Amino acid sequence: MRIIDAHVHVGGNYKPMTPFQDTGRVDRLLRLMDECEVEKAVMVPVVAEFSPDNNSECAHWSRQHPDRLAAMIDVAMHELSAIEEIARAREEYGAVAISYYPNSADISWMLEARYEPIWDALKTYVPVCNLHVSPPNYPTLLELARRHMDLLFVCNHLGLPGQHFEPTDPTYGGLIGARALPNVYIKASAFYGAAATPWDFRCPRALGFFTALLRDLGPRRLLWGTDWPPTSSHLTYRQALEIVRSCAEGVDEKALELVLGENAAHVFGI
Repeated sequence: MRIIDAHVHVGGNYKPMTPFQDTGRVDRLLRLMDECEVEKAVMVPVVAEFSPDNNSECAHWSRQHPDRLAAMIDVAMHELSAIEEIARAREEYGAVAISYYPNSADISWMLEARYEPIWDALKTYVPVCNLHVSPPNYPTLLELARRHMDLLFVCNHLGLPGQHFEPTDPTYGGLIGARALPNVYIKASAFYGAAATPWDFRCPRALGFFTALLRDLGPRRLLWGTDWPPTSSHLTYRQALEIVRSCAEGVDEKALELVLGENAAHVFGI
């Protein structure tokens, strides 16, 4: 069974982890992957004041360890210069996807006509868009997916349910509308962020969100990921894997193969 971690951050100075900011070193990640028999990890760059060159760093590590690591590229999609970055993403960075963390609470601006050239560039160069989308923006996500069926959309961290709704919500806050959109995928990652008790890798609330997605969207839409190193403030790397492999109910062997690796391999072409 292939095991691919679809969401990690890597950097020698990951300031949010202070005073343990070197937790995110690439050698530490590779060691943890070896211990847990994780074949490959997809790096999601964090381009910030403390890591302005993380796109280039992640590209370097993916070239240094091509059998173990793949990299996205972080692009500021709210800036029209994003078109140039997207055009260089594959050749210059070897990117398997574009990642975007919105700079605003409302992302409906992404539907405006003036941003169409950005979506066209994605279709031409890197047809996978990794978005950090919270429940208030689910309608925008679904409309984007409807308009751009030839792009794949990947959402972080169980769709970031937070306190917006509970696992018992039959619509999953409206995200179940993605059932009719085969180009929408959700990462089963950062369970701690949806947990009532972040330190408990068996937390019923976090597992409830995963079970709801598994049941209502299906195993072909979910990609396992850890959100390492932030997750290490609450869980070990192995626990972040065993949440899905050992703790979730109703997951048969074929579903595990899809969620733990096959879906990521398909989406990111790895």
